[in-house]
Amino acid sequence: MRYIFLILLISGISFAQNIHKAESYKYNGYNLSGANTKINNRILSGSEIVTPVNTATPISNFITDIVLNGDTVWFATGSGIMRTINFFNSFQSYAGLAPFGDDDIAGFNLNRRVIVTATAISQEINGESIPVGTGIKVSTDYGVSWSAYPQPMDALTDTIVVYGSNNLQALPIVVPQQNLSYDIAVTRTQNDLSNYTIWICSFAGGLRKSTDYGNTWQRVVLPPDNLDSVNINVTGYNFIVSPRDNSQGGSLNYRVFSITAVNDSTLYVGTANGINKSTSWGVNWRKYNFQNTDPLATGNGISGNFVVNMDVQKYNGKEIIWGATRQAEGTAEYNALSYTSNGGNNWFSTLDDYKPNGMSFKDSIIYGFTDEGLWRSVFGTFNWAKPSVIYDERTKDQLRTSLFYTGNHIGDTLYFGSADGLLKTIEYGQPWIGKWTIYREISPIDLSSDIKTYAAPNPFSPDDEITRIYYKSTTSVSKITINIYDFGMNPVRTVIQNATRARTDVLFTAWDGRNDNGVQAANGVYFYRVEFDDENPVWGKIILLQ
Repeated sequence: MRYIFLILLISGISFAQNIHKAESYKYNGYNLSGANTKINNRILSGSEIVTPVNTATPISNFITDIVLNGDTVWFATGSGIMRTINFFNSFQSYAGLAPFGDDDIAGFNLNRRVIVTATAISQEINGESIPVGTGIKVSTDYGVSWSAYPQPMDALTDTIVVYGSNNLQALPIVVPQQNLSYDIAVTRTQNDLSNYTIWICSFAGGLRKSTDYGNTWQRVVLPPDNLDSVNINVTGYNFIVSPRDNSQGGSLNYRVFSITAVNDSTLYVGTANGINKSTSWGVNWRKYNFQNTDPLATGNGISGNFVVNMDVQKYNGKEIIWGATRQAEGTAEYNALSYTSNGGNNWFSTLDDYKPNGMSFKDSIIYGFTDEGLWRSVFGTFNWAKPSVIYDERTKDQLRTSLFYTGNHIGDTLYFGSADGLLKTIEYGQPWIGKWTIYREISPIDLSSDIKTYAAPNPFSPDDEITRIYYKSTTSVSKITINIYDFGMNPVRTVIQNATRARTDVLFTAWDGRNDNGVQAANGVYFYRVEFDDENPVWGKIILLQ
């Protein structure tokens, strides 16, 4: 028994995966114009071919973007980007490959042949975890080859931004800390429709664009907090282009998080101070926010100024602009999805009081992604409903998270990204009557090796996640029993007992961190034992950390 424990204690641990999402519109006062901090990020000299790695399952259970490009479906995940080219039968991963490395994905989007992703890491500075942009990766040939560029930053001397006849004072953003690109749009370029312009929403780095596929970047002027619009033909502007607090001369509207393009010339950009619209290729802007659309919080306006996601619903000739609008500075602001069906002249909100992350559409149907679940409604009636249980009958797997981020569809087949799996169901015209398939990251198990079982994530925190115990049987039908023990080998939980499992590939069973009495177990090291009929049992280790 001591020998078994020694093996367990030195065996590999599978940690929870990271993701960069816009969870706060605030920054902690980090010196954005201080000395430049170098980030270890490989910059490619020109474009290099990148061959993705084939994988039978997704590379992560944390899915934040699902984007279609012809027959290819691209995903941003907690472990990097991946794609499927055979309708979800298998996947191809770019994780760990140059130029992506092991960095997190902050933003992702594409337009035809041009694919762009933004990467980031977290860095400990003065005891705080600070998000740090590590660069922009660009493919102009559908993902065959990639070029890599550092996170766009200014020089210390970039203290002036020219806007028409106005020379605007600007705070140069010269460090990658709190300068990471949460969202991306790709449009065709004004006066040169054969080329493309890349737009990035870089939090403290503001809104920037590149007309040469990432080689150079230009800051885009938006209205400051005290103006509802800017026009390049107007003279006399004297505001400061800066994301600092208002007391320091800055504007929340220069903390930029989200963007969507209705067409090449019409853009909507979400910031910490509302939604900005341009119909002039990003030159002139009109700002809509809680204060100038619905200051009395009647629901006839934008619900909150912190806009973490934007998208366009198109059906029957309609173009409905949606924003995931959260409460920012105003005490009367609230969380909801906000929309306009007439180009911004009127705004309304729906799905109130749930913290929104995004939305997707199938014709007139809206799917809302929140921290409190997945929702469905028909536009106009707004009869929001969410599934009671998301359960995969084939694998006997149940979704355990309420965090949803993204969605898309191929015909009537719907795909959704959550913090705990990639989901598939069918839209039948009624809320959530289709069966569910849950795709999960599963590492193969070689029964001839020393490690015949593992748990992931490991360590795990039962407050916001569960861990799954993975195992493999040599027979097509097995009776499985899994027991959890504490470090002193005292029984804690019988997870399953004599449960029939009819597959020879890798199986898994979830543990929520509770004992047999339903009480959450204490922090510490736990051992588990998997029994298969007459086969030898296998052991594994789980670390529970709150």
